[in-house]
Amino acid sequence: MNRNQKLYGSATLLSLLLLVGCTANDDTETNDSSAVGSSEMVESNSEQDESIMEEDESIEAPSPYIYGAVGALADNNLTMEEMFTYAIQDEQLAHGEYTYVLETFGDQAPFNNIVSAEAQHISEMTVLFEKYDLVIPADESADHLKQAADIKEGLENCATGEVDNIAMYDKFLDQDIPDDVRATFTALRNASEGHLDAFNKSLEKY
Repeated sequence: MNRNQKLYGSATLLSLLLLVGCTANDDTETNDSSAVGSSEMVESNSEQDESIMEEDESIEAPSPYIYGAVGALADNNLTMEEMFTYAIQDEQLAHGEYTYVLETFGDQAPFNNIVSAEAQHISEMTVLFEKYDLVIPADESADHLKQAADIKEGLENCATGEVDNIAMYDKFLDQDIPDDVRATFTALRNASEGHLDAFNKSLEKY
C-alpha cells in the first residue's frame, strides 16, 4: 500500500468516526430534550391538580337546614316571621311524632291526649300567620320525625322535644313582639310544660 492509499484510508476512517459521534450526540440531545419535556408535563399536570384541589376546597358546603325549635335556638337574628315559622314547624313536628307512636304502638297515654292539643297549637299559630298576612310554610315535619323503636324511646324523644319547645318560646318571649303574639307564645309554652310533666311521669314507670 502506497502513502496516498494510507492517507485516503485514514481520512475515510476519521470521517466515519466523526459521523458516528455526531449521530450519538444527536440521539443524546433528543433523549435529553424528551426527558425535559416529560418532566415539564408532569410538573404542569401536578400544578393543575393542585389548582383543582384548591378550587374544590374553596367551595363551601351548603349549610344544613335546621327545623323547628332546634333551628330557633340556633338562630340569633330572629324576625317575627321566622319565629312564626319555627313555632308552627315545631308544633307540626310534635303532632307528627305523637301520631307516629299511636299508629305504631296503639292507643297509648299520654300521647292519645296530647296529640289533640298539638293540633290545637297548630291552629293557634295558623291564626297568627293569617292575622299578620304571612305565608304558612308547607308541613315538612315527616322529613324530621324521630321514629321510636318502642314506647319508652317515644316518651324520651317527646320529652326532649318538649324541653326544646319550651326553650324556644322562652327565647321568643325575650324579643320585642306584639302583645297578641306574646300571649299566644306564652300559652303554648305553658301547655308544653304540662306535656313535659306528663311524659316524665310516664317515664317513671320504666
